[in-house]
Amino acid sequence: MLILKGNFIKDRASVARRSVLRARLWTAAPVLAAVLAILPATAPAGPLAAVSAGAAARTPVRAPETVAAEFYRWYLETLAADQDPLSDRHERFTAYVARPLVEQLVQRLQARAGPPAAVSDGRPPPDGAAGGTLAGAGAAPVRGDYFLQSERIDGAWLRSRVRAITVRQQARAAHVLVTLDVDGNDGAGAKHELLLTMVLEGGAWKIRHVNRASVDVFESSPDRPII
Repeated sequence: MLILKGNFIKDRASVARRSVLRARLWTAAPVLAAVLAILPATAPAGPLAAVSAGAAARTPVRAPETVAAEFYRWYLETLAADQDPLSDRHERFTAYVARPLVEQLVQRLQARAGPPAAVSDGRPPPDGAAGGTLAGAGAAPVRGDYFLQSERIDGAWLRSRVRAITVRQQARAAHVLVTLDVDGNDGAGAKHELLLTMVLEGGAWKIRHVNRASVDVFESSPDRPII
């Protein structure tokens, strides 16, 4: 009987404790529900949520024709402002132009300037110190402005409408046709067309070659000599 009585006392105590615990849980339930409702919005649950958030934050790669058109609008505006895109706006210039082409253009400017040829930060010497601007850097067989592929800069081009279309694209290379259309006029003699070879560099499309549009797209390749 003592054993049964003792068990009875223990059971009564256990019931009392469970009742207190149940009461506390019922009291805390609204608070827990509110916390759980907030957690998904403020704290990603686990590695998968973190990966999804990182993927959403990545900026998509812009199309080659978008980059090409933006570059030529900026390039012509810079020339119209009497600035040299390579030496005066070097940082913006390198955002559009592939590193090998930038290096070739800088070397050409330094060669025309003569010694000292070394530039510590890879930038071209100031305009005038190199004996000319980017327009004077030249590129065989055209001497003059490399990006316009012309010995002279037609003033009308500086006010032209820039259009670009991708004519061929592979995994890491693309060919883009750029048209400088004076005042949007489609008449004969009003357009200046260029064929660009672009490559993916650092997650962005950049210009590696520029030719007159008369060059066949299949003859232009990232493996050809740059200038």
